[in-house]
Amino acid sequence: MESKQERMNNFTRVAEYFWRYKTRFLVSVVCAVGIAALWCANLSAVYPVVNVLFEEESIPVYIERNIALNQREVAEKTEYLATIDQAEFEKRARLQRKISEASRSVQYYSWLNRYVVPLVPDDKFSTLSLILVLVVVSTVLKCALIYLQELLVGSVIYRATNDIRADCFQACLNLDSQAIANEGSASLMARMTNDIMQLAVGYSAFGTKLIREPLKAAACIGAAFYLNWRLTLLALVIVPVIGIFLSSVGRKLKKAAHRAMQSIARIYDNISETFDSFRIVTAFGGQQRQLEKFRASNDDYYRQTMKMVKVHSLIRPTTELFGVIAVMLAFAPGAYLVLRGTKFLFGVQLAAGQLTITDVMTLYVFLAGTLDPLRKLSSVFGVIKQGLAGADRVFALVDRESTVPEVDAPLVMPRHGENIRFEDISYRYPSLDTSIKRDAALTKVNLQVKSGEVVAIVGPNGSGKSTLLALLPRFMDADSGTVKIDGTDIRSVATNDLRSQIGLVTQDTMLFNDTIYENIRYGNPDATAEQIQAAAEQAHVTSFIDRFPDGMETEIGIGGKRLSGGQRQRIALARAIVRDPSILILDEATSAVDAQSEDLINTVLKKFAVGRTVFIITHVLSETFLDLVDRIVVMDQGQIVATGRHDDLLKSCQIYRSLTQAGINRSAAA
Repeated sequence: MESKQERMNNFTRVAEYFWRYKTRFLVSVVCAVGIAALWCANLSAVYPVVNVLFEEESIPVYIERNIALNQREVAEKTEYLATIDQAEFEKRARLQRKISEASRSVQYYSWLNRYVVPLVPDDKFSTLSLILVLVVVSTVLKCALIYLQELLVGSVIYRATNDIRADCFQACLNLDSQAIANEGSASLMARMTNDIMQLAVGYSAFGTKLIREPLKAAACIGAAFYLNWRLTLLALVIVPVIGIFLSSVGRKLKKAAHRAMQSIARIYDNISETFDSFRIVTAFGGQQRQLEKFRASNDDYYRQTMKMVKVHSLIRPTTELFGVIAVMLAFAPGAYLVLRGTKFLFGVQLAAGQLTITDVMTLYVFLAGTLDPLRKLSSVFGVIKQGLAGADRVFALVDRESTVPEVDAPLVMPRHGENIRFEDISYRYPSLDTSIKRDAALTKVNLQVKSGEVVAIVGPNGSGKSTLLALLPRFMDADSGTVKIDGTDIRSVATNDLRSQIGLVTQDTMLFNDTIYENIRYGNPDATAEQIQAAAEQAHVTSFIDRFPDGMETEIGIGGKRLSGGQRQRIALARAIVRDPSILILDEATSAVDAQSEDLINTVLKKFAVGRTVFIITHVLSETFLDLVDRIVVMDQGQIVATGRHDDLLKSCQIYRSLTQAGINRSAAA
């Protein structure tokens, strides 16, 4: 279970991204303060309006009356203070505070009398009209500040989430291939799209409403305290209850949001699996099965989302009910004091002086003014919790460590020129279910290959061929044993330095949605146009690009779908050639191409393999490559069972003989 410290760490980490754009964020906070002040100012307009409409007292008369009342209070309390013994420190201090408060009120109302009253019309309706105009102007200004605040926060949020997405993507690129395979592309896409979007929406609500609305509520509560702090405290009794409720609901909401995000990842997985294998789905009539799997994932997402909706739906009505109860806790006693003409309720003093209907109405308006911020806060509370859940999932991916760590002080690796040794290699693929222990993929494998040697590694499916060679570029590390190039343990050099000497051509040729030129250049971004052209000619790419009007600048589509299998494989070979590797790995590189393309690749390799160490991984070594290969290594069940030349192995190795016969039968059938 995630600890409170981890949750706070993730919150802080997101805040650090926002702090990169602190100027905009701080300006948005200033806007929020202005919005709160204008909100409170608009509500305070109820005081003069009630005075004009109900108490029929003009603003100048009201101000003059308050000046007189406070001056009288200062005089009376000053006179009373003179009668109190100097030793009664507490009583004297209390009286002096009241005298100070009354004096400040005199100064405030005198300022209003001097600078504001001359601007107020004598006619009551004109006064009321002026107040309403000021409210409209204040509202326009408040709306402009809301627009500016949300614009600034939106800019900060989406810049920050772009940074988070980029860091998340970079963190994935630094993982080992096995970790990526275990996570799955659909899950990674879900985290970098849906989860980060949830994060953005949640923190956007935090940057706008979670800052603005509490300030509005605080301004109203502050004004209510100024009017009558005793009655306001009665209203705030309910606040701890609201806090406990929101805390409980928040935990449930975040847990439900986590589950909903996991279920959306499964939907992504269904979509990806279906359309990546669309030919198989249609060829075997699997549409209904895929639809059922998709519906099951979709229904699970619905169930998880509804759990979230049920919890979220409780927040607004419950907090609104609590808010109304809080207002009534202050309004009802206030009304009692006015109607009964007293300052006491059950023997407890609730007012400094006699309350008027205007005082109670204004207090009610200020407390009711906190309900709107409270309602808006309750509506975004769930969104913020979803944002926090999204942050947890995203940073869990960012923090994931590769099982292929970089060495702190890497050795410099010169160009390979001696030998490659696999020493006592064992490896077992990790299981996603820790309770299940998978069979060993490699067990105590030893192999030495001289520089410039062409070695074919053959064996049935699951024999460990590809696993063994995947250790060479450190796609993963062996559980035990070492891989050495020219006597240097490959774990002691930087992975980029190691991989810069290795060229790779696989069965599932992965090309990018770009031009032929850029796909070849991917092997060596520093290659010149002449080097790329030379690699294309050497790999016989130029023999088919003339058919395209744009030549090397032809866009090949996602995965190179606009090309044939043989064309894609030749581009992949050109990509390896332009890298000028000292080590070349061909992993089932010709298993999915026609005989003509295989002959072309063989012709290319005969020339290109000179002076390089070449590994050819295959189920069956075709006759096309027999004159190219110096040695054949036969593997079975994670072990090397035989090595030698083709003719010798046919006589001495039953497994090789069976593989070769199967290959001959397939060729004859073809």
